[in-house]
Amino acid sequence: MRPRRAARDGTSCPSGNDGNYYDVNHNPFAYFTDVTNTARCLQHVRPYSEFLTDLVNNTVPRYNFIVPDLCHDMHENISCSQSDRVLFGDTWLSTEVPKILASQAYRDNGALFITWDEGASGDGPIGMIALSPKAKGGGYANTIPYDHSSTLRTVEEIFGVTPMLGGAANATDFSDLFVSFP
Repeated sequence: MRPRRAARDGTSCPSGNDGNYYDVNHNPFAYFTDVTNTARCLQHVRPYSEFLTDLVNNTVPRYNFIVPDLCHDMHENISCSQSDRVLFGDTWLSTEVPKILASQAYRDNGALFITWDEGASGDGPIGMIALSPKAKGGGYANTIPYDHSSTLRTVEEIFGVTPMLGGAANATDFSDLFVSFP
């Protein structure tokens, strides 16, 4: 597990916001004291700037949680030079996603889930894009309702985590999106 945060230097664990670079609310791992109150945090919660090197060297951990900085997360654009927050986020994705898709980790049956944390109004719908060599592809879509607990359940199933945590216990997983699932 290696959450990637946008804070620049990697010399401290995320416990608060860092200007336009990092919002602790977007990193769930910052709320687990077994991660943040130990040296384990510095080992596992790393700056995004290290990610490309890990991809190129094929040393990327099996699970990465990437949090764009506040200028690229399609939210408020606090003091950012771009006024079109969606365009700015899309531009960031257009440069970063190809790097992930070109990596050995992805090509070895990896999966990339791009999720938004909230809908345009209220609880939904919430956007998600699933990319994987194991995906059904060809523009496949379904009408199965998924939620954030579906994402959690899917990740727990991929890694064999039991018991299922919280809402994941009763959620529908993403198995229908793949030709083969774990």
